[in-house]
Amino acid sequence: MDFIKAKILEKLERLPDNAQQQVLDFIEFLEWQKHNRQESQLSIVSEELDEESDTGWLETDLSNLGSYEPYDWQPGELNKGLPVKYVPEMGVVIVEQ
Repeated sequence: MDFIKAKILEKLERLPDNAQQQVLDFIEFLEWQKHNRQESQLSIVSEELDEESDTGWLETDLSNLGSYEPYDWQPGELNKGLPVKYVPEMGVVIVEQ
């Protein structure tokens, strides 16, 4: 165990229970912050990739689309999806049935 961890544990053991709970809350906040920062960075990369694929699609030659036969959906082929709702801070989530 390195020096910093040993020092933290030494000081933590001397704290009362309510102060230890505050330390735990702070550690969980740091973990939450790190997780959200990583998600934020991933969403930026995802947006950049989406823009690139959108640009590529928009620049493709679509002149031959009329040569394809229209697709005829069969009964039951388009099933209903799961019910969803919007939850602030989370986004769209599936409603449990």
